[in-house]
Amino acid sequence: MKKFSVLLCAFVGLLFSACGGGEEGWKRVDGVIVFDTPEREPGQKSVLGLRTAPMETVRVGFIGLGMRGPGAVERFTHLDGVEIKALCDLYPERVKSAQGILSKRGFPEAASYSGWKQLCERDDIDLVYIATPWLKHVPMAVYAMEHGKHVAVEVPAAQSLEECWQLVNTAEKYQRHCMMLENC
Repeated sequence: MKKFSVLLCAFVGLLFSACGGGEEGWKRVDGVIVFDTPEREPGQKSVLGLRTAPMETVRVGFIGLGMRGPGAVERFTHLDGVEIKALCDLYPERVKSAQGILSKRGFPEAASYSGWKQLCERDDIDLVYIATPWLKHVPMAVYAMEHGKHVAVEVPAAQSLEECWQLVNTAEKYQRHCMMLENC
C-alpha cells in the first residue's frame, strides 16, 4: 500500500507540475500535497459543519436535462418532502421529456425555462441541481448561491484550484451548502 501511495503522490505531483508551472500554490508535506489557503474576506465564515434550519419540504430546480439530468429528476420523485418547482434546458424537448417524468410519477408540472439565471432568481427554490456541461458548473453554482440557493452539482464541480476556491468562498460568504455529486 505504501508503494501505491508514493506512486500516486508522484503521479499527482507530475500532474500538478505539468498543469501549473511548478509548485506554485502547493507543496508536499510528508508525501501529501498541501495547497495554500487564500486569505478570506473579513467576516467570511467556514461552512465546515454548516447547519441550516430544517426544511419540511425542499423545493428543487434542475438545470441541465440532457445526459444525467433526467435520471436526477426521476430519483428526486422518489423522495419524501420534495417539490420539483422548475426545469431548465436549452432544448425545449428535454424539458418536455422531464415534465413527462413528473407526470408519470404523479408530480405537478414544473415551471419551464431555457435560461438558467431565471431559475436561480426564483424565490420558491431552495436547492439548484446542476447537470450541465462542465464549463458551466462554477458560474451556475456561484450565481445560485448568490441568490440564496443551496447547490448540488454533478462532477466535476470545478476544473481548477481557482474555481474550487470560488465555490468555497461563495458558499462561505452566503452560508449555503454546495455539494459535488458522485455516484460511486
